[in-house]
Amino acid sequence: MNPDLKEWIWLANLKGIITRKKVELLRIFNSPAEIYRADAVELAKTGILSRDNINAILSARHREAADRAIEEIHRKDIDVVTLNSSTYPELLKNICDPPICLYVKGKLAADVLAVAVVGSRRASGYGLSLARKISGELAQNSICVVSGMARGIDTAAHQGALSVNGRTIAVLGCGLDMVYPPENKKLMESIIENGAVISEYPPGAEPAPHHFPVRNRIVSGMSVGVLVVEAGERSGSLITARLALEQGRDVYALPGNVVSVNSKGTNKLIQDGAKLVTSVQDILEELHWYKHFDTENTPGPGGFGIHGLNDEEREVIGLLSYESLQIDEIQKKLPVEMPLLHSILLSLEMKGLIKREPGGKYRLEV
Repeated sequence: MNPDLKEWIWLANLKGIITRKKVELLRIFNSPAEIYRADAVELAKTGILSRDNINAILSARHREAADRAIEEIHRKDIDVVTLNSSTYPELLKNICDPPICLYVKGKLAADVLAVAVVGSRRASGYGLSLARKISGELAQNSICVVSGMARGIDTAAHQGALSVNGRTIAVLGCGLDMVYPPENKKLMESIIENGAVISEYPPGAEPAPHHFPVRNRIVSGMSVGVLVVEAGERSGSLITARLALEQGRDVYALPGNVVSVNSKGTNKLIQDGAKLVTSVQDILEELHWYKHFDTENTPGPGGFGIHGLNDEEREVIGLLSYESLQIDEIQKKLPVEMPLLHSILLSLEMKGLIKREPGGKYRLEV
């Protein structure tokens, strides 16, 4: 067990401090235990904390809550994967605000290639059928299907992957001691057996409406791309698509009937440049590294080598050969827009050439 697990859980659940600040604190102090032990003067010297932030960090109430949370996760047989863990999803570390802790039931694997499949809760038969079909075919190609276990398309996506004994991950907007929606109890049990159900929310956290847009960054963040099957004009799936673009991920969309309410969002995504998808092959062709995948003989990290890199990738490798750097430090040295830089770093991570450290710095792996 992680000896600092209490401090990790304490940091993750501190109220009133945004995740980006917590990640920056980890970079400054190197560990949650050092933040936990810091006094008001040391915290103020960081220059990123308000008085309320400092009071929250020093609060005995939050420390007592961490003790109770530790008891709950043991009692309810929930695992905790921290940002510095080898099983923390590698792609998720690449986003600007990765969860400090992930509560897990099932098994996470850091090197799994994943595609998110999301869409309307009030999906049509057409959407449900294609979500199951494409998700099943992704799973058959050794690609993990990530979704949110919501009604409609999410449920169909998980079912499709499970139908071929494939791997799937559900990201919840509540604690793992709750089943939401309640009718997905058996589905949740099957996902745990064939992948994982995860959340950044501790046991006891209710499925509050504001949790779901926040959890969507995890759905997109741990995936190389996001397929939107059906979505209305104001669908939460469009939030996931927007987050995916900000994170440098690919966005795919299934075209639909132009008069259907459920197709307005997906058709607009295609108009705006999302990849039009009519079969799983359209997704596989977009995965730059898919040609390296073999369902019987998948290469491990570092199997890509440094040959065949484009100019931007070589420039990043050159910079990191001298020192480890934060993403904003890399951008200052290279004339590259942030979305493109995210894509370059993601590509290099998938090729096993660089690694993102818990504090946010990228280092060379070759």
